Amino acid sequence: MYGAIALVILMLYAAVSSSDVNRMIIAQGFGAGQWITIIMITIASTFVAMEYENRTIMTLFYKSSNKSAIYFAKFIVMVVYGVLMLIFGMLLTFILKAVMVGGKYQWGAMYGQHSLVTDLVLNTAGTFIYLLFIITVAFLLITLIRVNAAVVGIGLVIIFMGADFSSLIMSALPHLAAIIKWNPLNMVFVINQLANSSYEKFSDLSLLQIITGNLIYAVIFIVIGDLLFKSRRV
Repeated sequence: MYGAIALVILMLYAAVSSSDVNRMIIAQGFGAGQWITIIMITIASTFVAMEYENRTIMTLFYKSSNKSAIYFAKFIVMVVYGVLMLIFGMLLTFILKAVMVGGKYQWGAMYGQHSLVTDLVLNTAGTFIYLLFIITVAFLLITLIRVNAAVVGIGLVIIFMGADFSSLIMSALPHLAAIIKWNPLNMVFVINQLANSSYEKFSDLSLLQIITGNLIYAVIFIVIGDLLFKSRRV
């Protein structure tokens, strides 16, 4: 509930703070992808942290001795919640577009490679792929450092500064760019690269590569997080 309220406020802010609501802003769902990743890393880390703070994790362990089942169940809950947030974000985009610009930009009209609605769907799909990455990061960090505020802070740095930092390293070490481009900070570009192939020049990864990279990192992080979760004392 709080996540949905926060998303409404943030998307409204993006809509009213822009001097010109253009096609690009609409295609990006008034920043929905960025806002949802921020909301999800906050909720995901809090979801695990509160279980320990309120000692409700003891009840879960009492009902099921399989800690991996508990861990993966939490992950699935967060993924489902993320999907619902993405759907909600798309619905809000349709409403805000109608209110802010009316029929100025037609959903089915072709602009470049895709129609406006196709770009919105592709950007939403890219956000979903990145959510799998960022949720597993949140779960891993909260089981590792156990400080919710720190996890949220690290998550915000990854989302807002990770891509710039990754690009800076690749520029500084061009002879290692073929390896560095696979670093986890570079995975954020998937949010926009599905709809706009020009982002490939920033990520230095093809569409298939960046999707695969996100999924591989998600698997690695969730496996490590599960191992830490099982070894953590209550």
